[in-house]
Amino acid sequence: MKTIKDNHTYKKIKYGIDNDNLKNYIALGFFDGIHLGHQALLKWCVKEAKLTNATSTAILFDEHPEKVIKNYNNFHLLTTLKERIRRIRELGLQQIIIINFNDKFQKITAENFIVEILLKKFNMSAVFVGYNYSFGFQKKGDIKLIKELSNYYNFKSYVMKPETLDEKQKISTTIIKENLIEGNIEKANKLLGYPYELTGKVIHGDNRGSTVLSFPTANLALAKEKLLPKNGVYIAFAYSGGKKYNGLVNIGFRPTFRNKKDDTSVEIYIFDFCDDIYNKKISISLLKRIRDEKRFTDARDLATQIKKDKIIAENFFREYKYSLS
Repeated sequence: MKTIKDNHTYKKIKYGIDNDNLKNYIALGFFDGIHLGHQALLKWCVKEAKLTNATSTAILFDEHPEKVIKNYNNFHLLTTLKERIRRIRELGLQQIIIINFNDKFQKITAENFIVEILLKKFNMSAVFVGYNYSFGFQKKGDIKLIKELSNYYNFKSYVMKPETLDEKQKISTTIIKENLIEGNIEKANKLLGYPYELTGKVIHGDNRGSTVLSFPTANLALAKEKLLPKNGVYIAFAYSGGKKYNGLVNIGFRPTFRNKKDDTSVEIYIFDFCDDIYNKKISISLLKRIRDEKRFTDARDLATQIKKDKIIAENFFREYKYSLS
């Protein structure tokens, strides 16, 4: 990674290129979720850059503009910065530039962002944006301004039309968040183009999973900005040590053992797994929501329900494998 400091702090992350003089084909957006619409735009940038021997580049902000401008303390995202970087890299982008979006940066006018930042600092020769992209101080920059500046400064501009699922459902970060909050995980996954992912460090819980319920579980500490879907029990994949496992995830307050609603917890029961993973990071991919979180009379009733949940999950995984064959 190469870090360059000037009036505005940013970082360049390069993959297999070492020539700063190459022209940059730049994709712009916050890209929260890297959903199917984002993927189409980023792949377009990669494709066009290859045709002209330019560097395919994505520009990201480390903080969401709305969070900085409106000073939100409880702002939730589909993807952390690390997750966005990883998924963008998997799409074949050669370079990612991360800009520190702060109070100073948000005051840059739309035209200065194009001219002083993109053209002069990052050697842009083409820009890729979504149909509703807005930018600059007070969001005064839009597609019309980009077209005008591209003619004047002689750079190419590519505007992605709205992406839809099955030619009906519009794809957007907002709609995906709404589906997650409502518990429609399968619909959210279709719009994302992959199962919704939660990644965190395994922390010590109350140790009831193995000692009381006979179902050892792992409690995850997640990034505070990560959006959690509706409370409930989910069928999921778990990834640890480069291997994939089947499992069940409970998101919620564990009401059987608690009388008040504390912070939401994420707890996973990984099938046929007994490794010590405390303080290690694992990832889970949520596949299907099977029920609401419920309060049971005692631990025995809860254990009986978990056995039923596991049967449902095992049937799901058998059908899932069959559908992929």
